[in-house]
Amino acid sequence: MADAYLQTLISRFPRLELSITRLYRNDPEFRAICEEMEEADAARARWCDLPERADEYEAIFDRLQDELLEHLTRKTRAEFLRPLQKGLKDNGRNS
Repeated sequence: MADAYLQTLISRFPRLELSITRLYRNDPEFRAICEEMEEADAARARWCDLPERADEYEAIFDRLQDELLEHLTRKTRAEFLRPLQKGLKDNGRNS
């Protein structure tokens, strides 16, 4: 994936920049979703003269975007909860 498309995602979701960047760097599954989004976005642009075909890629892109946001939410929540869960494993003691 080109850095330019990563910047496109960040500009689409500016409040999620840190999470998007971190997951893109560290999570192969997230990176794969981003790459598929890039391909669908490019295909959508290529087929702009055939609206039915472009609409197909628009639907694919929308599903991938939903998947990206769900993955982002799940991973971000897990990172947030990890220290809390560790605290519970330590018998609730905060150290």
